[in-house]
Amino acid sequence: RVPLLKVGEIRILGCLNATESELLSLADIDFKDSLMNLNLEDLSRRLSRHPWVQNARVQRDWSRKALIIEVQERTSRALILFEDFYLLDQHGAVFKKADPRERADGPVLTGLNHKDVVKKDPQSMRLILQALDLLRQLRERRMFNGKQVSEIHLSKQNGLTLFTVEGAIPIRLGTESFSEKLD
Repeated sequence: RVPLLKVGEIRILGCLNATESELLSLADIDFKDSLMNLNLEDLSRRLSRHPWVQNARVQRDWSRKALIIEVQERTSRALILFEDFYLLDQHGAVFKKADPRERADGPVLTGLNHKDVVKKDPQSMRLILQALDLLRQLRERRMFNGKQVSEIHLSKQNGLTLFTVEGAIPIRLGTESFSEKLD
């Protein structure tokens, strides 16, 4: 072993929800390891197992004897309710069970079967993407916006139905032209 090539430092950039300690545990790097012999692709794959990590790029910095890990995290866009609350990312993928602190203030998506969503059933995925688009539209509105909506029910037969925070009033939107219907 050449002491000059041992890992001297590990820098992790870009993590907001994933903690450095969680990522270091997944990386499983020993400071006795040779910087030259590390398999960076394998390391990236291991880091991507963290539910918040969408992708990880790992590079060597020879001048500092450092390993630089750049993490791109998923963005949680909504909560979806099955037997418990789960987080959905910007692509409509369920990526983790929601901790109590992650149960955001926004509307909860309901009505779909967990197995259909995991199997990426086309009709379920279309409804989820429509609901995410509707949430985006609601965030941009001044009058009736996401703060007035407690739930978005997704139905393969009836499309989307909003329920208001006050009074749980159903607003049936169907499958298209949401903004026109909300105006």
